[in-house]
Amino acid sequence: MVRSFALLIPMLALLWVSPGRAQWRRASGGTVAPVPIAGGAGALGLDVNPAALARVSGWEAALVYAGAEGHGLGLYGVRDLPFGLSVAGALDWRLRDGEDDGRVSVGGAWARSSQFAFGAALRYADGAVGRRGALDVGTLFSPHSRLSFSVVVHDLLGPLGLSRGAGAVPATLVGAAQLRPFETDALVAEVAAAVDTDGDVGLRGFVGVAVPRFGQLQIAVDASDVGGGSSEVRVFGNVVAHWGRTSAGGGAMGRLDGNGDDRLGALAYGAVRSHERDGLPLRGYVDDVEVRGGLGSRGLLALLARLDRDRYESDVAGVLLRLRGSSIGHGAAQEIREAIASLRAAGRPVLCQLAAPSGPEIYACAAANETLLDPAGTAAFIGTSTTVLHYGEALRRLGVRTDFVRVGQYKGAVEVYGRGSSTAPVRIARRALLDDVYARLADDLADDWSITRAEVRHRFDEGPYAAEQAATAGIVDGLADEYALGADLRRVFGTSNRRRRPLDYVPTTLGRPSRVAVLTLDGSLVNGDNVDYPIVEIHQTGARTFIQHLEAVRRDRSIRAVLLRIDSPGGSALAADQIWRAVRRVGEVKPVVASLGPLATSAAYYVASAADVIYAEPSTVTGSIGVLFGKVDFAPLAETLGVGIEQDARGAHAGAESLYRAFTDEERALLQEQIEIYYALFLERVAEGRGMEPEAVHEVAQGRIWSGDAALGLGLVDRLGGFVVAMEETRRRGGLGHDAPFTVTPVRPASLLDYVAPGLSGALGEGASPASLGAPSGVRRIALDLGAALAASDGAPLAIIAPDALVQP
Repeated sequence: MVRSFALLIPMLALLWVSPGRAQWRRASGGTVAPVPIAGGAGALGLDVNPAALARVSGWEAALVYAGAEGHGLGLYGVRDLPFGLSVAGALDWRLRDGEDDGRVSVGGAWARSSQFAFGAALRYADGAVGRRGALDVGTLFSPHSRLSFSVVVHDLLGPLGLSRGAGAVPATLVGAAQLRPFETDALVAEVAAAVDTDGDVGLRGFVGVAVPRFGQLQIAVDASDVGGGSSEVRVFGNVVAHWGRTSAGGGAMGRLDGNGDDRLGALAYGAVRSHERDGLPLRGYVDDVEVRGGLGSRGLLALLARLDRDRYESDVAGVLLRLRGSSIGHGAAQEIREAIASLRAAGRPVLCQLAAPSGPEIYACAAANETLLDPAGTAAFIGTSTTVLHYGEALRRLGVRTDFVRVGQYKGAVEVYGRGSSTAPVRIARRALLDDVYARLADDLADDWSITRAEVRHRFDEGPYAAEQAATAGIVDGLADEYALGADLRRVFGTSNRRRRPLDYVPTTLGRPSRVAVLTLDGSLVNGDNVDYPIVEIHQTGARTFIQHLEAVRRDRSIRAVLLRIDSPGGSALAADQIWRAVRRVGEVKPVVASLGPLATSAAYYVASAADVIYAEPSTVTGSIGVLFGKVDFAPLAETLGVGIEQDARGAHAGAESLYRAFTDEERALLQEQIEIYYALFLERVAEGRGMEPEAVHEVAQGRIWSGDAALGLGLVDRLGGFVVAMEETRRRGGLGHDAPFTVTPVRPASLLDYVAPGLSGALGEGASPASLGAPSGVRRIALDLGAALAASDGAPLAIIAPDALVQP
């Protein structure tokens, strides 16, 4: 409704205009150039359709010269702003019939969505056409990435009698339709029609063809007063070369006038912008990727996406990866390692430079061409371990009782909050996981270093290492100062030219391009909306928020396939089943692939089982198919503090969820019966998703955790691989190209600025937004543990794993 009404505004405005004449060669127009109207004109959109300014990403400045209709020179600029806004300005000078003609323009646009935009431009001219103002308004509607429409009214003020100057300023209504059959700038075809206030009609055609490894060829033809007695035809030809962030081109324009005033002149164009465009080969550069500080779920995803893009960017000579206190575990390290291997397979060398690396960082970089260590660094290459904190006795001393029931003898989250140590089944499962991860590390590193598994284990046992010791033992390939890497870069990449910031790419599509939707389920799974605490870096995925995005993806025809990115310990069983059903609905209309991050257990695995295919890394912690329910009882603490508690209830089990009394034996039996029902549903859902029998799922369930390696053999996952491999499969199933774009949702606030004003920090540009105020990892782990315990008190069964019961570096 809003879009339709906005498209009618320019048309309705013409009902108020008085007769006059104007078409393609307007008296208030700027320096002529062959550009499309319905999007893709960049800064020059200010002159042809101000709504198109909303499609500009970053900033752009352009200079254009035309010599056919009197010498003309125009300088244009545009900058995007937060909240879908863009602003632009222009200065024009032309020589008309021997007189100077100057013009100043300002404009702006607002993109309501990726499909609809509205814009307006004000101009003031002083010269051959007198002193006068002008107003243009325009709309841009892109129902699909291949098709867009525009309606523009030029010189609206003149016929309304609001413009100063001699003579009436005619108004022109322009309608344009643009087709991009390949969704990109490879081929752009546009037709447009114009009618002025005299009823005269003009027609226009534009074709833009991308020239690989060069730029673009542009041809435009317009005809004014079609069928009238004074028609004229103009033909434009222009060739534009793109080189990085700059463009330059030239061509010619010819005018055939029915009055015999034919003209021929030259065109010249130059532009500089914030982003790079495909064109002439740039000097190869090294993408300098630095990870400083803890790398959470979203940070890992961003890193993998950047490394994936470097595989296909022709100007990337290779990647310099510098890991600094990333705090990654072995699952994340395997995904980074896989991305490094993919880069090398694509002919992009990778050099790692480390300062004081952990074992997982060394493991990830073992897949690189070379790994260099700071001469004063230390390599903590010491194997793997687990640390489990049991809060049972501490809570009892505080006067806090935990009261849980569970299904699954391996469901260790109950024991973390109720006991002082693990039971034998839980300890056995945890040690089996540790054995799997340790064996995988030894196997992979033995292949990387061309040594035996026994030698790898010996190197683990001899750690940690000082820098010289690490180089001598073959843990790293050499020593190097990160501030003096020039010779090393030239040796590995053939160039020392490096770029620290990722490239700013502008989409070459209008509307919504065919793409993959990456839906991220990270943090604990809860009912309702997403929960975010940026200061302590705690994020919880809300079922309602996630399902809303799933439903939007299901309806969006431009989404060809869905990748579920899951990194979560689990959470609410209700939320898991709601999301499971929503994923199955999406799967009825488009392929769904699940990529399990370092941790995807319990309710998180519940959701993953709804996908068509599941990918996991060998060290991914998954499984834990089981259910628990319980609460925290503060009655002993209240008694110690001298707080009197009086409770009245009507009903045999009223007050059972109270935080100030324990469950009765009857209540505990009823709760056990209920969670058995939830467990049966869990088995049924996994069985349906995995093509197994519920009994077979039960054999590998009972709350037991598994490594990705073990899960593959048990049929809980389909293939080993991380995000990069899963994305390749998702693109293939969606019929997309190997470098098709993807979007990541739901968006999480990464800082306080994001939390207060969503999207604002991202609009400032990478590196310009304030640093995230992250809590120390130890504080965050305790907060996660306590949060999981308190979550058990909300009256809902849980399918979750204790956050501490994981393999640590």
